[in-house]
Amino acid sequence: MKKFIIILPLLIIIIAVVFFIAMKDHNDSATDVLENVDFYAENPTVTIFSVNTEKKDIFTEIEIPEKTQQELITAFQKAKFKKTTINSSNYDYRITITLNAGYSMYLDSDKKILSIISTDGSADKKYTIVNDRDFFSILEKATK
Repeated sequence: MKKFIIILPLLIIIIAVVFFIAMKDHNDSATDVLENVDFYAENPTVTIFSVNTEKKDIFTEIEIPEKTQQELITAFQKAKFKKTTINSSNYDYRITITLNAGYSMYLDSDKKILSIISTDGSADKKYTIVNDRDFFSILEKATK
């Protein structure tokens, strides 16, 4: 009985430590970040607006070719994300990825932060892109 009293708490502690280590290194996929997303929807598009808060009209649409739009969608789909509490006021872009629904977000390309714009009135979800699979380099080339 004494062994059981000693072993049980030790086992619980070991399980808790392993769980917290696993959760600490957890990265989300694009399907975790974008609710109910279907990356295989027909006629996907990407709309990009540059953000400049010093202008009267802060949004300027940037036209990009369909091929580049597909490259951005593929790179986003393959990227890995980590939730963050970092707030950015230096968003460079507002983009909408339209698949089975429109998924809008603000991007800070310097910090690789994105803020998913909520459609249900809840707080925007913020993520850092930890493995962007060339998403930001494609975006930078497309917006030059």
